[in-house]
Amino acid sequence: MKRIVVLGAGESGAGAAVLAKAKGFEVFVSDMSAIKDKYKTLLNAHNIEWEEGQHTESKILNADEVVKSPGIPKEAPMVKMARQPLQALFTTFLKMQDTMSA
Repeated sequence: MKRIVVLGAGESGAGAAVLAKAKGFEVFVSDMSAIKDKYKTLLNAHNIEWEEGQHTESKILNADEVVKSPGIPKEAPMVKMARQPLQALFTTFLKMQDTMSA
């Protein structure tokens, strides 16, 4: 089962988490701020694990996919960390393409 991590537990993040869970993914939600009670209730009702007031790297960086809520800036430290493996993979892919076309 693929593991999806959602960064941000506001309306968009909670909605994305519920949709991912309904599609059969294992889901974890992380928010640096306090999560509103209505979103905690929604996440709990769908058996979605969540955390607030922190981002636990070990729970985030082992995801198959990371979804960033629109309210989180792309410059946020955890967003940058989550993107690094993708950037490394993309760089490797480009190098492979260059080698194959040479």
